[in-house]
Amino acid sequence: MARDADGNNLEDVKYVKTSKILLAPYDATKKLTADMIAPSVADPITELADIFPVATSSVGLITSDGAPQDSRDADDASEFHQPGYLLTADPNLSLAFTAAEDNELTRRITIGEPDANGVYHVSDIIQSEKWFAYQETVYRSNRKRRRLGVVQITGNEPAQDTRGETSGLALTAQWQIDPNVDGGASRYLQSYVDPK
Repeated sequence: MARDADGNNLEDVKYVKTSKILLAPYDATKKLTADMIAPSVADPITELADIFPVATSSVGLITSDGAPQDSRDADDASEFHQPGYLLTADPNLSLAFTAAEDNELTRRITIGEPDANGVYHVSDIIQSEKWFAYQETVYRSNRKRRRLGVVQITGNEPAQDTRGETSGLALTAQWQIDPNVDGGASRYLQSYVDPK
């Protein structure tokens, strides 16, 4: 659909159809580069299969009221004596979502790994390790937004286990500047794939 006389285009509305989030253990021998999620890549999941095996990397289902949400947090900007000049503080960029599935991946990122007997020895419900992350959002127009980077889980708020209702883990993942992502120049890589 083309823009109307007022410059509006319904195809550009961010009407979300679905999202997916993949997490894989950080591997210092692997690099995440822009060409991996470029619009010319038909299926990045296939291209990234050696980093994100879908069977073990998918966070799985996300609750409808806990859909992915971006946020930015930073200290106040530095002001100068001369009016009109500000120096913004270094930001923290985060992705919050509520994982509905209780699977091996969600357990590993929250309570760790079990011992040889299958028992978890829990000292915290957030693990400090870094993760490679791939996020894809599909919009009603079939436009896709792809993200690739390194995250650390910085928040976990388990929902109340109410009988007959879906319970989930409200997780916050903070995007990290890392030398294995874009040579340390970006917090994450992002691309858009427009429908033909």
